[in-house]
Amino acid sequence: MAFIEFGDQGSPLDNYQRKAALEMIHHAERPLLFVYIHGWQNNATSGDVCRFEHFLDRISSFPDFKARKINVLGVYIGWRGRNLTVPGLTLLTFWSRKFAGEEIAAANSCLSTLHELATAAREPGKDYHHTVLLGHSFGALVLGNTISHSIIEADRAHSSPWDMAVAFNSAAGSINMRQLMQELDYRYKYDAERHAYVSRDNIGTHVGAVPENRPALVLLQSENDAATTTAFPIGTEVYNVANLRYHWQKVPVPGQHGQRVSEREFYTHTPGNNKYLLNYQVVSLGETTTPPELRTSENRAFEANVMRNRPDFTFYTSEHNDGHEEEFCRNGEYAPGTVHPPTGKEIWRRWKFEYTGNARVPCWIVRVPKDIISGHGGLWSDNSVAMLGALLRIEFPLPKD
Repeated sequence: MAFIEFGDQGSPLDNYQRKAALEMIHHAERPLLFVYIHGWQNNATSGDVCRFEHFLDRISSFPDFKARKINVLGVYIGWRGRNLTVPGLTLLTFWSRKFAGEEIAAANSCLSTLHELATAAREPGKDYHHTVLLGHSFGALVLGNTISHSIIEADRAHSSPWDMAVAFNSAAGSINMRQLMQELDYRYKYDAERHAYVSRDNIGTHVGAVPENRPALVLLQSENDAATTTAFPIGTEVYNVANLRYHWQKVPVPGQHGQRVSEREFYTHTPGNNKYLLNYQVVSLGETTTPPELRTSENRAFEANVMRNRPDFTFYTSEHNDGHEEEFCRNGEYAPGTVHPPTGKEIWRRWKFEYTGNARVPCWIVRVPKDIISGHGGLWSDNSVAMLGALLRIEFPLPKD
């Protein structure tokens, strides 16, 4: 695992860190690269480092990846998501850390770094390569705001060098995301027969078809995330009052031709909590039996989800979402390669990513039950990782025999 850190103005703290990350990727023959941008109350030495390391260790240990000699790599993008440690005062950093995330996303270095890492993963001679971008909380803000322009430009000339981008419980306002989805809705329409987003053939904007299983960005939002559901609107409204910000223009709602609402609705709500942008949800298909031919003992649903293609967008979870994973990172320390016994409390359930309305574009904003992602920091739960495994297989299907 490699680290790359940025300052509050978006400048890299040490260019040697990027060089070390690129060297790591260069030496991998078949890289599956995860680039993770942490969120609020974390940095390059916080507990998220351990959780990301545990995630990489689990992924690399699965039999399918071992048999195919896939090199699971990680780059941890650090920034000052936590700059105050005084008990009781950390919540006051909401505004400064939000603005710092926006500065990093607006600068050139973060986007350049993501491009260079992903390009290195697909250099000539590598017969397997995938790059997955991950972001959480304000880190999801950094991710979404950084790559949104690349998403627009990608369909004009060439695809982005990364293959997949997933944001968990984004703590960004919805203004940028509304603009992205509006632009995508202007360019694409959904073709049910082809299961693809196809060009609307507007003047000067002809674009190639995008398969339904290849959205440019997936935002996953927990249904019980109080930080973005309650705290974020309060924090942004306080800022509006303090800065005498009362005038808002009305803007079009993506996918709802003719409907306009105040832009305040998008400034004060995150994408995953915005009723005008949500377009997918994870629906329960009920309990089920254990799939056959599983060889792992830890988080077996991940293996079940990646061992076969998921053309119907269904997937499994196998654990009670009770926070048992936190035991693997006590005091921020993790022992790589440790084999963890089964929890003994498996409960197998099937779920499905299902379109629910609003703009049907290659950008999914998904409401996720708390049984999979619980609360703001639940992205590393076994069930959340199993769902991410399903997204990997949905976006990267196994070749047909």
